[in-house]
Amino acid sequence: MHFLTKKSTTTQDRLLVCVRELQEPGTAYTPAPLIQQIPHLIRYKKGEPADPHELLIAMINDISEPISQIFQGQMASTVKCSRCNKTTIKTDNTQDISLHIEADASISLEERLYNFFQPETLEGENAYWCDTCQKPCRATKTLSYTRILTILIVHLKRLILGKKIQNHIPFDTALDLEPYMAPGHASTQNMKLIGIISHQGTKDHGHHTAMTNKEDKWTSYNDAITTQTPTTHIHQTQA
Repeated sequence: MHFLTKKSTTTQDRLLVCVRELQEPGTAYTPAPLIQQIPHLIRYKKGEPADPHELLIAMINDISEPISQIFQGQMASTVKCSRCNKTTIKTDNTQDISLHIEADASISLEERLYNFFQPETLEGENAYWCDTCQKPCRATKTLSYTRILTILIVHLKRLILGKKIQNHIPFDTALDLEPYMAPGHASTQNMKLIGIISHQGTKDHGHHTAMTNKEDKWTSYNDAITTQTPTTHIHQTQA
């Protein structure tokens, strides 16, 4: 007797089917079938407010290893004890950078990135436990890249403390991450903006649109409506 082993359908297989449907021309794609195939989002119910950043990260992590590697880099956290001067370095994989937005400021994306990578002082209740000193100590913590991602996702956190921050954040279409590389890990890679997700509305009711860049031509996607968009328009969005 010979039995043919039937290959089981995996989460990756089902996700790839949904992605192929996304690529088909025609009417707007309803993401409910896609969301139901992502284990991290299975709790989502149709009609609830949704975060496209959460959806994107969850889909990247579940769809396939080669694809997830495109969105994955490495970042080092360097902590220096101010008492004994011992330096500890911890390296973790990273997929994005989440930046807070102040309600009364229109600081540019470049300035926010600069601030994100500035040394942070750990003291008081947030003091660093030093294994050498065997006590909580004042310390400085600095983040830096040891490996740059092929595609970097920058998340501007507009929904904070039950409200949406409407500020426009100025940004350029090119990004140089050279200043944020760890010593000995220099990179000359200049990154180019290829996509934007924008939110229109309030924290309770809103609508997401997207714009993508291909061959220096920008296209806007608003449900089933696609239009060519001038570069000047992308700088006016609530990215």
